[in-house]
Parts: sequence; structure tokens; C-alpha cells
Amino acid sequence: MSIRSWVVKQLKDSGRTVQAVGDCGVRVARAGRPDATGYCVEPDSLPFTVPMLEEALGNLPEAGMVIVTRRPVDPDVHSRALELGVCVDTFGGFNRAITFLDDISDYVHPEESYFRKRMFSTRAVVSVSRRGHRAWELQRINGLRSLTVVTHDRYELTDEGFSGILDEYPSLDIDALVITNPSAQGFGKRVVTSAREANVPLYKLDDFASKVRDRWT
Repeated sequence: MSIRSWVVKQLKDSGRTVQAVGDCGVRVARAGRPDATGYCVEPDSLPFTVPMLEEALGNLPEAGMVIVTRRPVDPDVHSRALELGVCVDTFGGFNRAITFLDDISDYVHPEESYFRKRMFSTRAVVSVSRRGHRAWELQRINGLRSLTVVTHDRYELTDEGFSGILDEYPSLDIDALVITNPSAQGFGKRVVTSAREANVPLYKLDDFASKVRDRWT
């Protein structure tokens, strides 16, 4: 089953009125809102790139979101998507966007909104740029170098989950992995060991926010 067929099935099973468009598109009819169109990217171990994004929108220019599931995304894709007026996110993001927004290209994941608010409240971060599904480049004050961090909103981070996160961002030099779930208590020994071996520090969000003014080697 193609990912587009899977997306269509999921939407129909949830009671949506949806039709396939072209080779990879889905169009959802919504009462009281404009139809919403998404472009479905097939899963692959190879990253989804800017040229692939541009080709997708050339094939389906009405798409408000490019749905990328189980596939790494090149860091420059999100900034290019912003320039093109389209959102790149997962199927979960698409589902939330079609539920709450007239224009699904305006979709922002709740974790992104929360993380941006927390970073700007430190007054050490002047900009937050998206570099992956949940990867961010933080520009900081006073000549401090930028930081690239990945956020994770689950209560618990397993060793397998940590490895999966690293695999999702193969072209990023990650300075830290930050758990944004306020209920998270800490990290297991296996995860701590794996993080040390990978040279990727682990932080809860409050701890990271208190260190974001520090110099990083």
C-alpha cells in the first residue's frame, strides 16, 4: 500500500470526505471551510530534499501541506517551504491542520509554539529556525554560536527512541536533545550511556533553558 493510499484510508476511517488527486495528492472536503489538499511523500531511507519539495509542488501547486512520514528531511527543506508558502509536517500535523485551520499551510505544531515561547523568554535566543520535523537552530545573543537542538515531547525516552531520533536527522550536528514534556522526570541509564557515546547531551526543557546562555564547545 502506498502512503497516499494509507492516508486516504485513515481519513475515510475517521469520517472525512476525501479523494485522491494526481499521483500523490489528497483533497479533503470540509463543511464550512475550503477544501484542503496535501501531497504525500513516500517513506524512504533517503532524505526528502529541496528539489523534491519543489517538484512536488510543481506537480500539485494547490497543496497546502507536504506530508512526510517515516522519512528524514534535509535541513533546508523547511526554510524553503516557508518561502513557498507551504507547510511540511507529518500526517498527524495534517490531521490537526484540516481540523482547526482554514489555510492548512499556516499549521504550527503545538510543541513548536511552546518551544519558541520558552526560548524567547530566556532573552538569550533571538531566532528559532526549523531544521527538521522537531529540530531547531537557535541564534543567540552576544556572539554566542548558534545551537542545533532536537525536541521530543514524550514522557519517557527509551534507548531505541533515542537512536531513532538520531537516525531522523542524519545531516545535523546536534548540540542537545531536549525533552519538552513537563512531566518527564529524567533519563534511564541506557539512554544516558548512548547519549554520551553519541556526544549528544540530554536535557529537560527547564534545564536547557537555564543553560542556553552558556558557551558551548
